[in-house]
Amino acid sequence: MRLHGKAYKFVMALLALAFLFAVNFSQRGMNQFRAEKKLTHTEQIENLPPSLAFTTVVLGGFRGLIANILWVRAMQMQEEGKFFEMAQLGDWITKLQPHADHVWRVTAWNMSYNISVKFDGVEAPHVRWHWVKRGIELIRDGGLKYNPHSAHLYHELAWHFQHKVGHNLDDAHGFYKMAWCADMMHDPGPDGRRNTEDDIRDGGVIGTRRDGYLDLIEPQSDQASRRLKRLVDVFKMTPEKMKAVDDLWGPLEWRLPDAHAIYWAQQGIEDVTERFDVTGPEGVPDGVLNIEEEEAAGGDFLKLRRIIYQALQQACMQGRLISQPPNFNYGWNVDLIGKANDSYKEQMEAKRKEDAASNTDTGLAEHMSTGHKNFLRSAVYFLYVYNRKDDAAKWYKYMVDLYPQSIPVPGLSLDEYCVSRVQEDAGETDHNQTKAVIGGLLLQAFQYAAVGEDDQFVGHNSLATQLFNRFQKKIGISTERVGLPPFKELERLVLEDLFRPNSPYMRPVLLEQLRLVLKLPEEYGKNLEPFPDPQRPVEGPAPEPAPEQN
Repeated sequence: MRLHGKAYKFVMALLALAFLFAVNFSQRGMNQFRAEKKLTHTEQIENLPPSLAFTTVVLGGFRGLIANILWVRAMQMQEEGKFFEMAQLGDWITKLQPHADHVWRVTAWNMSYNISVKFDGVEAPHVRWHWVKRGIELIRDGGLKYNPHSAHLYHELAWHFQHKVGHNLDDAHGFYKMAWCADMMHDPGPDGRRNTEDDIRDGGVIGTRRDGYLDLIEPQSDQASRRLKRLVDVFKMTPEKMKAVDDLWGPLEWRLPDAHAIYWAQQGIEDVTERFDVTGPEGVPDGVLNIEEEEAAGGDFLKLRRIIYQALQQACMQGRLISQPPNFNYGWNVDLIGKANDSYKEQMEAKRKEDAASNTDTGLAEHMSTGHKNFLRSAVYFLYVYNRKDDAAKWYKYMVDLYPQSIPVPGLSLDEYCVSRVQEDAGETDHNQTKAVIGGLLLQAFQYAAVGEDDQFVGHNSLATQLFNRFQKKIGISTERVGLPPFKELERLVLEDLFRPNSPYMRPVLLEQLRLVLKLPEEYGKNLEPFPDPQRPVEGPAPEPAPEQN
């Protein structure tokens, strides 16, 4: 018997309803089983487009299939350079599959490295920073929330601070550092924008001290309690962990990015250690990973350790805040040299052990030793110009004993070595280059004097003096012909350049501080010829006169 017309449609509709009921019944049982076994993420998803939200509700546990389809499309968009569209898809995928840590990593990278550079780093650094900050927040606030044991996400977050914000490869890196410093020192209020009516001036989590987090361990005031709440709620950090990291690797400047790279890398190391530390010398976990346990961790441990030693090296060169925003400036943190040296040694030893365990020679340990040698050369030099002569002498001996080839000529004294470092830039006996380098050292010396950096002032002045004396001695009898002006004359010329009207070298407030430090009269510099207008373009030759018209 065959069904026709309405009867056929009615039967098909009943069959469809029966199948849907059966699917729904079995799906509920499947969802319950998957939830009990923690095989999938089934909580409600918010802020999805209506069509996508409807689809995920209907398909329930099959939303992983939707995520896979969206992921394929996101990869196509990446190949096509459609990064903004890719960011939107990435947002949806993280909501559909929040436990897939690679989605968070790729989406954050896209924001920080692909979308940010679509905007000019000089003309619109604040827009670049918006996208870099979004990448950081995506991993920190979302990725680690759903994947608290992902070493990959800890590494990615630390890398953002160490490389994207801390390094100098991005045109807007200076703005990133200043913006991060301002964020740590100032609470912009509910609207998220600084210098508006809802700003909380005393709400910075760090305040005006590098170790301002100590005030938050046991807050003694409403202000400190408010700062602690912001540290935990916004930055996802605790003062106790900051202190532990500072005790281990510091003294760190928490208003600068390198400290945060070390913080998140250390959290990742502690998590990896806790999960893979199986046995110690007495058959119980000892808090230290041996070679076998590191291999079980899949290289995550070494990656995180590498972040720490790289960030420490970087912090030595730029990890001390000299002046706060808006007059933002930073420089060497010579107090970290010992910690950075230890991290180099540990990393090289770890790599040698890894090579020995696998019976291979990657050559990476020797490559690291080259970086270590160059780091020590710079450390000695900067200790010297910071007027830390005793420390410079100690590290100089350590460097020469460990790497005898690190100095150009055997037997050089510390003074001779540091002058030779500068002489490399100046040329052996080039009058103009040497004069320019001495002028640069004196300029830096006066700038440090203006901000109260007395050791830096003395160190740079001393180095300039020694370079002058070495040059004059080198040229010998040719002093009259190609010699330099007297050293006091060079100092006077640099000082006058600083105080000329419209001088580009130093802001008026710092000039006033320098005048007070050097006890110069109030009228000093007022009669000097001003600098040319820096905005005025360099004029070319006059055009040829037009021929006369008959």
